[in-house]
This record gives sequence, structure tokens and C-alpha cells, in this order.
Amino acid sequence: MVQETFGALAFCLFALLALIQTQLVSSLRSRAEKEASCSPLKNHGTYSTTVVKVGTPAQSFELIADTGSDNVILQSCACQESGACPEAFGACFRGTNKSSTFKLTQNLQNPQAGPPGVIMSFGSGKIAAVTTTDIVRVGKESTLMQDSLLLMVKQALRIRGQFEGILGMGRPHTNLTKLHASQGALMAGPDAMKPHVRSFMDMANIRRFSMCFNFGSDGVLGLNTPQRPYAMGSVGQMHWGLDFRGFSVGDATQPVKFCSPESKLPEQQTACGMIPDSGTTLMMGPKLQLHQLYEDLCSRWERCRTTHEGLVSELKKIQSERQQALGASLLETDQGPFNRDEMYRALRRLQEQLQGGRDSAGMEGSGASADDEPEESGGMRIPDMSYTFQLLLQNCNTFTSANRSLDKEMPSVFMHVAGINGGTDTLELKPNAYVIQMPTRIAHIQQKKLMGILPIQVARVTTELVCQPAFGVMEYPTKQNGPVWIVGTPLFYEYQVHYDRGANPPTMNFVREECGSCVNDVRLQNNSKTISLLKRKTQTVEQSVLRQINEEPLVPEMDLSMPF
Repeated sequence: MVQETFGALAFCLFALLALIQTQLVSSLRSRAEKEASCSPLKNHGTYSTTVVKVGTPAQSFELIADTGSDNVILQSCACQESGACPEAFGACFRGTNKSSTFKLTQNLQNPQAGPPGVIMSFGSGKIAAVTTTDIVRVGKESTLMQDSLLLMVKQALRIRGQFEGILGMGRPHTNLTKLHASQGALMAGPDAMKPHVRSFMDMANIRRFSMCFNFGSDGVLGLNTPQRPYAMGSVGQMHWGLDFRGFSVGDATQPVKFCSPESKLPEQQTACGMIPDSGTTLMMGPKLQLHQLYEDLCSRWERCRTTHEGLVSELKKIQSERQQALGASLLETDQGPFNRDEMYRALRRLQEQLQGGRDSAGMEGSGASADDEPEESGGMRIPDMSYTFQLLLQNCNTFTSANRSLDKEMPSVFMHVAGINGGTDTLELKPNAYVIQMPTRIAHIQQKKLMGILPIQVARVTTELVCQPAFGVMEYPTKQNGPVWIVGTPLFYEYQVHYDRGANPPTMNFVREECGSCVNDVRLQNNSKTISLLKRKTQTVEQSVLRQINEEPLVPEMDLSMPF
């Protein structure tokens, strides 16, 4: 009897322990998998910002959401009061006597020197900041950033307009930022101390997040997003980086012109690298590879191919005219560079052929960019297809309209990427994703009469909103991963880019879903039939309108001494 009672008690105790263990595991799992939330990304054209609240009581700021940097940086009111920051930068943070949770970081080695500072380089210039402590909130998430909130006290940035700070969401890695225990301008002094400045994502224990942009409306910064399949491990050690295997033009199966895995050198891990960077406006790559991409695009775009053939034909006619005028053999003249007047004459002839003799504002004179002409010493040679491609896009108003999209006649580009763990993906960018409108200096040649008698040609340079490829030149060579491309905002308009900081290595993937919207910290995916129908109707209009950028594009600053 006693033995039976003891057995029953043991069974009950075992069941109780199992129940406690189940509840404990469930509790730990729920803590690890935090509730998903979001924060809207306000579209500024060249970049996007999200509202970040700092201090107690909270002060609100619009910070640039940047996956290419690590830290939370705020404009200090001390910067504005000293005249080092313009009022146009916007709201500034005041901690002392304003926030009950604010604290300056103490310099333990030299308390009289003030808080330790850091000098940081970006593509648009440098920032000097001091390290502090306070509560930072993004959406539903908040954390006390102990000695990790950076306050900008001086700056040398080439930025016009608003700049209240940066919310860095870079790849997890050992923080190599050098902090200085120096006084005054924070521009000198040995590396006396190097506190570990941690990121918001790290301190708030946010494992996964996502970013995407919307055309003409707010995008979404997703926090604690669910795990997604087909993730690719980051090849980059310092940056969110992938193995870049080149562009196919027109079709995903077309051969790439550069960065193929077969071109990888024996000592390289990858032939090329790619960094998806939300804080960069354009897609940046080496000049030579960009030139090859433009030539490939022109050769597979009928209008560009025909235009190039016509331009070359006109220039050869001018060569013949030059030959007759000089009485020289064609062999002696056909290799000589064209002067500016000859190039413009060929362009005007071609313009008349393409437009039936009619002129328009977009094709007045030559319509050639004042900054990007194929000049050489002594003049210009016959341009290649890369130049024709850019020239034709600058005059896109002659062959586009409110009802005609570039998507209907230009080829798509396909980026081939892979992860360190072997996963692969092919990312399509349609023409309306990789072509934008930007202010550009345009040279116009006009015929005038001097003193009302002598005909002369006068060059007039104006700044106009013209079509441009959403690409820029940046040389970022690495020994192990070859040339690295920085792929900016165009990618985030086409895909939800998901990041997993907790995976080993950290991973990325590109989700083919609508960006949706963020309302009251909750993401709405627009899944209803009514909204989907409305979306399809508005897309017909949206696709014929190119994104406009009215400010200088944001470009990244990469430390070439650091690993990719």
C-alpha cells in the first residue's frame, strides 16, 4: 500500500516537473521570439527616415535608416548653439536638465577631459560626436543605450536640408570604431580608451528586421520579423554583403559581362561583392563595369541601338566632309578627334531624323550633358554605346509620356547573388526601377547672329530635370572579394529586404511581397481584394512615372583598409 502511494506521488511529482519545464520552455521561447512590430519610413527621395524617440520625457527625431552603419547618432543642441550645425538640419537633442535618464559617459582615465569622443567618416563628410547614455525607442522597441548614444557636436557634411541623425542597422561584428579621450574639437589625441559602442538592434535584442520603400508614400521598417526561408549567409564580415555574380540584361539567362564565378582569381573567395545599403541613393560600381553594363543595355534596347548606328553614321559623314575640306585622304583624318561643333552638328542631324525636323525642350540643340562628354585631348572621338545610352536617356521626354512607361521598351537587368552557405537568388530590376529623374547640367547649342549679320554658335548651359540611370561610379576594390558594388534605394523599392542578425553567419533574403504600410506600430500587408484591385489600378499610372531626386544623392564612405 505504501509502495503504491509512493509511486502515485512520484508520478504526480514527475508530471508537475514536466508541466513546469514546458511552461519554462514556452516562456523562454516567447521571450526569444519577440512580438513583431514596425515603424514607418518617411520617403525623402534620396533617403528615408524613421521616427526615433530619445530620453525621458521622449524627444522625437527623424533619423536616416541606414543598414550601412552601426550607431545611433543624434544632432546635439550644442552643435547648433556653437554654430557648427545649421538650423536647417532640424530638431536637436538636449539631454542635460531635459531628460531624467540622460548621462554623459565618464572618461575614467581623465575625468577632467570630458566625455570620450569619436570621429566618423561618411560619404558626405565627417562627424565628431561624444558618447552618452539614454533611452532610445523605435516603434514598440526601446532600450537604455548605455554609453552607446552618440551626440554630434561638430560636422563637416556636404548635406543641404534636414539631417537630425542616423539609425544604424549594420551587420553584427566586432565594433572597430576608434573612440578618443580628447578635449575640445575632438580632432586629436591618442587612442587612450576605446569604449564598446553598441548598436540599437544589439542592445534592444532585435534579431530580425526588414526594410522596404514605397513609391510616393511611406515605407516600412519591420522589427522582430518572422523567419523567412531561402536566406543567404552574409559573405561580408564588416558589412551586409553577398557574393555578386554580375548582371544579365533582358533575360535572367543571358550571359553576364563581368563578375562571373569563372572570373574569380585563385586567391579570391568571390569574383565580386554586393552590399544592399538603404542609406545609399544609387547603385554604385566600378567605372569599367558600369561602362560594360551601359553598352549591354544599349545593345539590347532597339531604340538605343538604332540611335547609336545613326549617330555613328552622321559622324562618319562629318569625317568625309572634313576629308574633302582638307583635301586629305580618309586614312589621314578618320582617326582624328571631333571638335565640339562637329559633335553637335552630328547630334542635330540625328535629332532631325528622329523627330522629323521638330525640336522640343528636351532635345533643344544637342541635349548633351555638360558633365559627361567623351572628350579627349584635342576634342571628341566617335562615342561608344555607353555614351549613346546615357545621351538617349537624358532626352527620354521625347519618347515617353503619361501613358507610356520605360518598362514597355527598355530591357530589365537581373542581379545574380549568392550567400556564403550556397544559397542563390536572381533579382530583377525593371527600367522604371533603375532609371530616375535628376537635375543635370545640359549644354544647348543655339545659332545666333553677331551684330545681326555674322552667324555664330553659342553654348548655353542649364540645369534640367532629365532621365538618368540610377547608377554611380565608386571604386571599392578588395583582395578577397574583388570589386564591390553598393546597391542602394532602387533595390528596396522592388523587394522587402530581410536581415537576420542572430543567424551564424548573419543572413539576408529578398521577399517578393508588397511593402505594405505601418499603422500604430502594426504592419498592414494590403491583402484584401479591394486593396489589391486598387493597387493594380494605381500601378498602371505609377509605372509610367519615374522617381525624382531633387537633391545630391547620398553616397557611402568605405574604409578600404577594413575587410568587406
